[in-house]
Amino acid sequence: MLEKELKVASKASLEAGRVMKKYFRKNFFVKKKGRIDIVTQADLESEKKIHEIISKSFPRDSFLEEESGKSGVGKERVWLIDPIDGTINFAHGVPWFCSSIGLLVDGKPVLGAAFNPITGDFFHAVKGRGAFWNNKKISVSKNSELIDCVLATGFPYERGELARKTIQSISNLLDGTQGMRRFGSAVLDLCLVAAGSFDGFFEYKLFPWDVAAGIVIVEESGGIVTDFSGKKATPFSEAFVASNGIIHGKLLEKLVKP
Repeated sequence: MLEKELKVASKASLEAGRVMKKYFRKNFFVKKKGRIDIVTQADLESEKKIHEIISKSFPRDSFLEEESGKSGVGKERVWLIDPIDGTINFAHGVPWFCSSIGLLVDGKPVLGAAFNPITGDFFHAVKGRGAFWNNKKISVSKNSELIDCVLATGFPYERGELARKTIQSISNLLDGTQGMRRFGSAVLDLCLVAAGSFDGFFEYKLFPWDVAAGIVIVEESGGIVTDFSGKKATPFSEAFVASNGIIHGKLLEKLVKP
């Protein structure tokens, strides 16, 4: 089941990676979408490449893409595309970013693929078939106490109340954990939760294309993804908490509600 979809998503990830590598640390245009939110030439070309490859194989499917928005007429199957998650890193020459491809069937995430072309790391998962990092099966950590955990987070583009709540939550957690990390790619943070490198992750403002792939990858590795109230997350939940499941309640207790 979904074997063709995974094959096509994998091909699209690799081709988008070639586009990113072509521009990384080279000259490319950068356009501001907000005060600090940007889009680059590589974002646009990567998204176009992903769209072309997937739509060629699945012409009846719809798309929700970060740069291009909604397209297609099908409602049952929707591809959620983030051509470069971690664009700020990419634009500044930091080698920590990835393409993210998720597939929703009847509104539920069933496939996820994420590829960092600089490190060569490829994460993927299909509902019911487990999660993989470079084709090696992965699983979440077994840590049960926050003091043994490393957590990750991110800051919203819109500075203000949510940024202050992020800082307060970090403050609530910092003394009681082994550490906090902020790497700049929510997709890769979720993948590292799935791999057991991070024990948990939270962020107050994310978009569907930021998390569609990561939700599948975390859940298929044995973890859970919820909103800040503990309700099972969908890609449209906006605020997200992911963990190995064991520490989830303790993590939620320390987080300031959105």
